[in-house]
Amino acid sequence: MSVQTPRLIDVHHHVVLPEYEQALVRAGARDPSKPLRKNSEPQAAIDAMGQFGIAGAVINPLSVAGVHHGNDAHASYLTETVNEALARFVSAAPKTFGFFAPLPYPDIDGSLRQMEYALDKLGADGVILLSNQNDVYVGDPRGEALWAEMDRRKVSCFIHPARASFVDSLQLKMWASIIEYPFETTRVCANLIYNEYMRKYPNIRWIMAHAGGCLPYLSYRLHLMEEQDDHKPEFSKRVPEGVMPYVDKFYFDTAIAGSRAAMLALNEVAPPKNIMFGSDWPYIDRHMVSQQNETLKQSDLFPGERYDMMERANAIRLFPRFA
Repeated sequence: MSVQTPRLIDVHHHVVLPEYEQALVRAGARDPSKPLRKNSEPQAAIDAMGQFGIAGAVINPLSVAGVHHGNDAHASYLTETVNEALARFVSAAPKTFGFFAPLPYPDIDGSLRQMEYALDKLGADGVILLSNQNDVYVGDPRGEALWAEMDRRKVSCFIHPARASFVDSLQLKMWASIIEYPFETTRVCANLIYNEYMRKYPNIRWIMAHAGGCLPYLSYRLHLMEEQDDHKPEFSKRVPEGVMPYVDKFYFDTAIAGSRAAMLALNEVAPPKNIMFGSDWPYIDRHMVSQQNETLKQSDLFPGERYDMMERANAIRLFPRFA
């Protein structure tokens, strides 16, 4: 593998911290994820990043096990402990790493407390939420106080898919990440539009993993919200401008979506300034990251300045520590 000059800013980069694993055990939670590596030490992460040409990364500490397993106290302990560990991790190379702080959603009061602590005391670059915890999806009306405060603070919020509770009942042989995770991200996008949170809280920078899941492909289908709605007042009355003014307000990463077909669809709905690089390392194998990087670099969908925007400039605008 040839060594590249590091330039990429990676907004979808995992580490598996021992503090996270220990907090899951303390909560009695099972972790179904299978990271190929953990990169739980800063130097190990830096070494791997260098091989992929990644100059900086906003660290995501979560697996699909998430943070909340039915007990608010356990969830708050996990998030506070992990956020403090993330701050220590980042302090080893603060120009190379940033971090997304997990919140104990759907505990709204706990999420508000932990967000304040992480942003104001620990220096988090944003927050991270799984698509759902305990079947409560991001964009649920029960979370309105959190969405309002995130809007006031102009928070960057990374949405990572979770394992939906109904997956086991499907009796499919495939690992859930293969097809179910993109649907999870799409549910969040649709939920945020349908429940008016994209309209009411425009200052939140929602970053959707994996090119927004199925959103680019299904964006036209979302017009059905405007025509078929049994709830009163129906969507067409609440949001008379319709769906499309909000589809292109999301931010997207390229993780496990760096094919020509996926990027062609994404470029149809997302403005160039809203697409950022994501690797999903180390949850996928080296050859997939390298293959995606070459496809993105060679694609005519990112000519000239547009490649630089996706590669680093867009991320630097949201995360100025990398400037």
